[in-house]
Amino acid sequence: MTEKQTESAAQKGVSQADISDPRIGLFDSLITETETLIGYFMDGKDVDTTLTGTERRRLFGAGVRNYGFIEKSLDIVEENPDFVPPNFSIEKFAASYHTLEEARQLSWVIQQFLQLVNDYVLVTSDQCYRDALRVYGNLREQSRARVARATPLFESLLIFFRRRRHPEQEPTEKELERDFRRLLHRTAEGKIIIENEMPHLVAGERKVVDDVHKGHAAVKETIEAEGDS
Repeated sequence: MTEKQTESAAQKGVSQADISDPRIGLFDSLITETETLIGYFMDGKDVDTTLTGTERRRLFGAGVRNYGFIEKSLDIVEENPDFVPPNFSIEKFAASYHTLEEARQLSWVIQQFLQLVNDYVLVTSDQCYRDALRVYGNLREQSRARVARATPLFESLLIFFRRRRHPEQEPTEKELERDFRRLLHRTAEGKIIIENEMPHLVAGERKVVDDVHKGHAAVKETIEAEGDS
């Protein structure tokens, strides 16, 4: 591991024993090597940009049916040269076909690698999210106990569980009933305020504030927290 990687790991709280682990720095190495391969591919195949959506729609893909059609057409002209179209190069067609085969094989390998990386990202993100929920739950309890400085820290995490609603849009009755039950059973945090002014000489006015914080992650965290108690 380089001196820079060692310093970075130390800043993140990685122990000296972990620093000696060859897996530390693996992602930096893979990213660098992948970027090198991308540059090598772009230079070798004279590719300097990606296709736009419109350009993609104009091109024929090589799915199962189209690929079979290409393969059969090549077999026909190779075995029956009398039926080759005018000003047509069998050699160029064959070379393009073999390049397509190699590119498809490369695409399959990359897709397998991408699936492995995405699965690893999902497993790692789940672990990190569960750790974050433990931090959230601990701050919630500390805030309820009125521990100094706990409330602002808890509220900085609470905003991630707030539903987004247009400021001028009132909640529906169904949403109010649902949030009321959540508050009643202590499965959510927040408040519901309904202010109503009866009409007299002028039109009455009603104000509804539904500030209940709830999310699927919060549900899971609440259930787990209650189960651990």
